[in-house]
Amino acid sequence: MGQDESTTADELIAGVRSVQRVLGDAIEPVLRERPTMEHVLLVLFLVTGAYMYLAAREFPAVVAEFPQLMAGATVLLSFLILARNYLNVVAPLLTAGIGAYAVYTGGMSFLDGDGGLIRVVFGIVLLVVTIGYRQQLVKGAESFIAEPMQVLGKEDILDEDLEEGVEKNRAEATGESQEIEEAEDTEGADTEEEPDSGAMYVYEIDDPKGPVVTGVLCVAYMLVTFAIGMLYATPLFVIAWALWVKMEFPKAAALTGVGMLCSYLFYDLIQSDIAEGWLTGWEPAPPDVLYAMYINPLVQPILQLIDRYIIFPILDLIGTVVPLGVIPL
Repeated sequence: MGQDESTTADELIAGVRSVQRVLGDAIEPVLRERPTMEHVLLVLFLVTGAYMYLAAREFPAVVAEFPQLMAGATVLLSFLILARNYLNVVAPLLTAGIGAYAVYTGGMSFLDGDGGLIRVVFGIVLLVVTIGYRQQLVKGAESFIAEPMQVLGKEDILDEDLEEGVEKNRAEATGESQEIEEAEDTEGADTEEEPDSGAMYVYEIDDPKGPVVTGVLCVAYMLVTFAIGMLYATPLFVIAWALWVKMEFPKAAALTGVGMLCSYLFYDLIQSDIAEGWLTGWEPAPPDVLYAMYINPLVQPILQLIDRYIIFPILDLIGTVVPLGVIPL
C-alpha cells in the first residue's frame, strides 16, 4: 500500500511539473524570459494593489489619497518589472499616460477653483521628458527596473566574458599574468571577508518557497484587515514576516514598532475607521484607549509624585530668584 501511495505521489508531481512546463512554454514568448515564482508574486502584488486602489474609493477623497498612492505605486512597479523586456516601449507610453492624466485632472481641478496647478506642471514635465528625452528615460527605467540579464541579454553577457578571457590570455602572453593572479587573489580574499547575510532566509529565483510564503502572508494580511482592521493587522503582518525570515530580534522589534507607529499615525491623523474590521465591523480597542484604561492609572501616581517633589519645587525656586541687575520693588 505504501508503494501505491508513493507511485500516486510521483504521478501527481510529474503531472504538476508537466503543467508547469506547458504554462512556461506558453508564457515565455510573451515575457521574453522563462516565468518563475517571481512572476507569480509580481502578479499577486499587481492584483492586490489594484484591488486596494479600487477599494479605497469608498473612503472620503482626502482619506483615500494615501492608500491609493501606495496601491498605485505597487501596481506600477509590479507591471514595470513584469514588462521589463519591453521597457523601450512601455516606459515612454506609461510616462506619457501618467503625464496626460495629471494634466487633465489638474486642469479640471484648476478650472473648478480647487487647485490642481501643481499636477498640471508635473504632467507637462512628464510629457516633455517623454518627447524630448525618450532615450534617457528608457535607460533610466532599465537601470532601475531590469536585471543585468534583461538589460544586456544573454549574448552580451557571454561577449563580455569572452572579452575578459581574451584580455587575460593577452596579459599572460606579455608577462602580466602574475599581476592579474595577485589581483584575483586579493579580490577573492575581499569576497571571503564579506560578512554573511545572517540567518535571514534567502531563496533562489526558481525556489517557490519564498514567494509562496510571501504571497500567503499578503493574503493573510488582507483577511486580518477585513476581520480586525488595518491598525493592528499591519504590525501583525510585520511580525509574521520577521519571524519567517528569521530576522534578529532588535531589528524585528524596531521594524514592528515602525509599522505600528505608521498605522497609528494614519489612524489618529487621517482616518480612524482603519481600526475597524471592514467585513466584521469589530473594532479592537485602539492604543489610546488601552493607554487610558491600563497604563494611565499606573503612570499617574508616579507623575503626581514627580510634580509634587521635583517639578513644583523647581518652579517655586525659579519664581523666587531675582535676576542679576534687577532691583525688586
